[in-house]
Amino acid sequence: MRTIRWIVCLGLGLVVSGAVAGPVIDHTCTDLESIPNQWIESVQDSVQSHYAHTSHGSQLTWGLSFLEDDDPFYDYEIADCYLPEVVGAWCIFNGQETETYITPDLYWESHYGMNLTRDVLDHNPELDTSMWCWCCQCDYYSEQQVRAYLDSMTVLESEYPDVTFVYFTGNAQGTGESGYNRWQRNQQIRDYCADNNKWLFDFADLDCWWYNPSTSQWEQHTYEYQGEDIPAEHPEFYGDEYGHTTEGSCRQKGRALWYMMALIAGWQGTGLVEQQEHSGYSLEVVSGNPSLGYLRLGYTVPEPSRVSISVYGSDGRLRNVPVDGMSEPGRYEISVGHLDPGVYACVLSTDVIQLYRKVLIIE
Repeated sequence: MRTIRWIVCLGLGLVVSGAVAGPVIDHTCTDLESIPNQWIESVQDSVQSHYAHTSHGSQLTWGLSFLEDDDPFYDYEIADCYLPEVVGAWCIFNGQETETYITPDLYWESHYGMNLTRDVLDHNPELDTSMWCWCCQCDYYSEQQVRAYLDSMTVLESEYPDVTFVYFTGNAQGTGESGYNRWQRNQQIRDYCADNNKWLFDFADLDCWWYNPSTSQWEQHTYEYQGEDIPAEHPEFYGDEYGHTTEGSCRQKGRALWYMMALIAGWQGTGLVEQQEHSGYSLEVVSGNPSLGYLRLGYTVPEPSRVSISVYGSDGRLRNVPVDGMSEPGRYEISVGHLDPGVYACVLSTDVIQLYRKVLIIE
């Protein structure tokens, strides 16, 4: 998969050769149905990944398992200490060659750990991505220790320019003083990735946000510490059933992981060339463009289809999902909930097409 790729995300313009630099993967990147099937298949056909982690990191692999149980189309294959070879599945090397419970010193924090990572990449040249997930170290690591993590990842990137290394934030389960330190260290990682165009899987953000199906809105959980609101794991995810959390949290992270891999494979995400109709499907802004204070969309479906309509802000964050389910053939109109003035991307997705309309909302 080591070819030149172009990735343009809403609000981001990234042109990269060799390994792919990319955006933040957070709770706004969990709409699995918005990914055209061809890009899931592209991941399965052309992406091989190295994933090292401790118990918290197993939340991602649990999520992949639940999603595959729901729909075998999302087929993946993971093997301990070696890279599996299964046609039609996304193949993942789990751990290092020596073991599967990978603490910082066994991936990046020591000379020995760096060499373990090098061994995996040297002995498996078909690997395209390498990832390491925190446990709870960000609760107590210093700024200098996290700087060492960033420096070690940069060294590996320089040594393996054709491998996409994915950075992670630490989980957001800690509260109080340790949670405050974790939040600071995660911000340190986010700032570095933003400044240097690094791929970031924002594990902490995915912990803190929960999509409430009864209101069709995202909810963030925070707590107050020294006069600041600190994001922390949402109460809906309190539990210790799977990797110290709930099935719902694992599913959310599994969807985000597929989303990220589809982007790495070449999908353009929500940054699509504006398209209003295709093969009998259409998407239009009924309220006008610009729209005065509200947004109303019209769409046409030529055959029974699972339809998802997502509305993104100019920062790439998901603002609303007014449609998500089966639609019979016909033309429909919907009103989108309150949106502040600004530029928005409206994306209609089905199993076969994806349409995009940009709209300006003014007061």
